Amino acid sequence: MSVNPGLLERKKDYYRVNLTQRLPPGTDSIDQFEAHPRQPRPPAVPKRPVPEWPPESERKGKWISAYLDQLDPETEYDQIIRTANFFTGTSFAVALGYSSTFVHLAQTPAAAAAVNHGGKAYRRGHQRFYDTQNHFLDWMWYGSGSEETKQDIERVNKIHSAIWKNVPGSYSHPWEGQMSVIGSAYFETYLRRLVGARRQEPHPHLAAAWPAWAERVCAHFRTEPTDGSRSYGINFPRNGTELGEFYRWFQDLPFEEYTNAEDRKKGHQLAEAFLDQFSKLWFPRQFRWLGRQVMLTVLPAKVREQQQVGHPIPIVEAVVKLAFKLSFDMTDIMPDPVKPALLDEYRAVKGWDRHKIDVRVEKEWRRRSHTMDILLTVFMVVCAACFLMRGHPSSCSGE
Repeated sequence: MSVNPGLLERKKDYYRVNLTQRLPPGTDSIDQFEAHPRQPRPPAVPKRPVPEWPPESERKGKWISAYLDQLDPETEYDQIIRTANFFTGTSFAVALGYSSTFVHLAQTPAAAAAVNHGGKAYRRGHQRFYDTQNHFLDWMWYGSGSEETKQDIERVNKIHSAIWKNVPGSYSHPWEGQMSVIGSAYFETYLRRLVGARRQEPHPHLAAAWPAWAERVCAHFRTEPTDGSRSYGINFPRNGTELGEFYRWFQDLPFEEYTNAEDRKKGHQLAEAFLDQFSKLWFPRQFRWLGRQVMLTVLPAKVREQQQVGHPIPIVEAVVKLAFKLSFDMTDIMPDPVKPALLDEYRAVKGWDRHKIDVRVEKEWRRRSHTMDILLTVFMVVCAACFLMRGHPSSCSGE
């Protein structure tokens, strides 16, 4: 029986996945993938001052689409991403995409080893989510080429360095890091298609802006020194079509061929941690089962099988999909928001004590769950009383 080498004994090739027959979209040849990668594009040179958001008094009807029509996705991608996300995004949507993406990522041997070793997903899952959300919203608010974004990503690089020193080889694969950003960029389109929403494609300028923005963001990330400190922006998908193809390509990878028992165990444990964190953050104790069903519905069957998390109950899956479809369809016909609601949430979270987020969340849900217990008890007592008194004509009839 073979024994896997210890983490520090593993070289960078230990976690390498053979993709020579399955090149990621954005990569044109094996030579480009292995030796001479296409470098990320530099920040675009502005052609004009970026048009500002219209005054609140003029934000009527579907004003966001009309505003995006005015912007150039080749040079004003930061403003497009900023507008679309802060006006139409929610923390719930961010959380759904975050959990789904990391369940996907934890399938790879390298990501499973790195995230498992970091341990934050187990110890402080809510803090990890809000920290990740804060990073992404910083990059969206300040822009992909801003000093604020560069400095923030450099802090993330330092966090990664503390892991790769103990798990060498785990940060040597740019395509894995790209999925963490692409997963967020493409998630809404994926979800709209999954549930059969009437409108399944984003505004064309938003579709073009996502890869332009995401490539510049990934360009600031670096692999570990033994891999040459390469940019994570190399061979990045060049347009919206390649971005979607990359997302689906990642979903279709045969991870059952790429992983051993240790990898699969870590992947399963992490997937369970992300499912649990999502359910605990957004659902009261009595309905956490529903939170899990929501996540299982969102995850492809292939990913669920690889991560051994089970499948959704068919009738609940159908109801969840219908709920998402109705939500998308209603949003698409309702007037656009006048205020950037996600901006207020983003700023509010910055004032929280990060190290007490998990305690804060659990305390708040204990209070809400207690209230829910009381309401459910009252409801059951009333139902029981009506049932026992059903023979009395005047009972529970309003007569």
